[in-house]
Amino acid sequence: MMKTTKHPRELTDAEAEALVGEFDAGSDHVVTGADALAELRAAAAARRAAESRIEAAALRAHREGASWGVIGVQLGMTRQGARQRFQPLTDD
Repeated sequence: MMKTTKHPRELTDAEAEALVGEFDAGSDHVVTGADALAELRAAAAARRAAESRIEAAALRAHREGASWGVIGVQLGMTRQGARQRFQPLTDD
């Protein structure tokens, strides 16, 4: 079995495919639809990138004077939700 100390999010496509292949080889369960799995990984990577952009934009807006309420409205969440999510990431 392939040993890795990487977090699953850090795996390259080739490493992920190798893990799937090893799983298939050692199991009665066969994972099919490699294209669907590759699309799933791509979508997850895009989501992580979007979350990173949202965090950066929210923190910038707050540094530039936007309230948590205004930030929350932009994201479709409450003031409290925005504060709880982003305030721990601030320097204040």
